[in-house]
Amino acid sequence: MPLLTPLGVILGLLFCDFFRPFKPAVSFLFGFLTLINGMGVAVGDFAKVFSKRRAILSFLVCSYIAIPLLYTLVSRPLFSSETAIGFTLLAATPTAVVGTIWSSIYGGNRALSLALLVLGTLLAPFATPLIVSLLSKESVAIDSVGMMTSLLMMVLLPSFAGILINFLTKGHCNDHVSPALKPFTKLALVLVITINTSQVAREMIADLSVHFLLIAVAAVAFFFTSYILTYRMASAMKLEKDDAISVTFASSMKNISASMVLAIDFFPPQSVPPVLTGILLQQTTGAFASHFLFLRKAKAVGKKCVKG
Repeated sequence: MPLLTPLGVILGLLFCDFFRPFKPAVSFLFGFLTLINGMGVAVGDFAKVFSKRRAILSFLVCSYIAIPLLYTLVSRPLFSSETAIGFTLLAATPTAVVGTIWSSIYGGNRALSLALLVLGTLLAPFATPLIVSLLSKESVAIDSVGMMTSLLMMVLLPSFAGILINFLTKGHCNDHVSPALKPFTKLALVLVITINTSQVAREMIADLSVHFLLIAVAAVAFFFTSYILTYRMASAMKLEKDDAISVTFASSMKNISASMVLAIDFFPPQSVPPVLTGILLQQTTGAFASHFLFLRKAKAVGKKCVKG
């Protein structure tokens, strides 16, 4: 994924005119991803999620307090107030659908990831305006109906369909069908990144400047720090490894498409660049951060076991 994700960004930039018309396909690709992800969740596992109070508390603290404060307090001295608002908005948006896929790839708790995605999206119409208002003194209105409809079509229905398939087949699909579809889920994820990048490629190229590059560097630093911060906090709360991975992705991977709509509709133009860079760099940064936090440590542990 650290190699495939930048490839998707590069393809979106170089062939933006080709991929831009495929924007409607993103919803179907997300639906496919969440369907396959849901097939790996048992009904009993999903029900147990609501007893994981520490995991839910860790997610709420990281998503709605720690990360927004980090983005706001650090960006204010570095950039104009309008640009800092863009970073605040970036941090205050709900968790991304694709975060559940990343969590699945790196061994997270699928049921917990799905539950946190639903919780984060349901809270977004209330939490996002409140956070932005408190930290930036700017008011924002959110299309709650549109957000809920998107959640229903891309997350709830496909996920619960996958859980139902798992239940009806007594786990057969998860054991025999899902592994065969894994390569296609990675391909779908790369296509989502490519298509989303193509939507903002022209604006990115037109606005390319030293100031824009500084914003991009800051965005990468924020994203990477978010992963480290949330994973350390989850570990400090003594969550199990798979739960900690789920909380990390649910807290750090943001629905930047929603951020883009809000930035364009409700904020000054200077607040848009942080969101633009977020669309281009979040997936790539997440891939490298995940490799650093999860895969590298797993390989190190494996080597020690072999030597022992």
